[in-house]
Amino acid sequence: MNERRWWNGSWSRLTRRDVYVRNAADGRWDVELRRGGPEGRVRTRGFGSEREAIEWIEATVVGAEPHWREIVATRFKGKGRGRRSAVRVAPGGSSGGQVA
Repeated sequence: MNERRWWNGSWSRLTRRDVYVRNAADGRWDVELRRGGPEGRVRTRGFGSEREAIEWIEATVVGAEPHWREIVATRFKGKGRGRRSAVRVAPGGSSGGQVA
């Protein structure tokens, strides 16, 4: 699923706004307007293309207030992140409690 996100920069539940644009399963693009953080009110609007959705967001939502910013997802590639420890299997099929 393709997704982009904007945030108005406010941490307060009363003034926080988030906007998401997502690729829906039927080829349409949904814009989710969220007011009040994760537990806040949600409104959704559908568009025929990603470009239409983003143009609407930039003209109607982001352009109306000065502090909006796009949140870019980052992936951590630090040492040890996302790595699983391997279990050595002893002869006979038991792990014997040894972890690599």
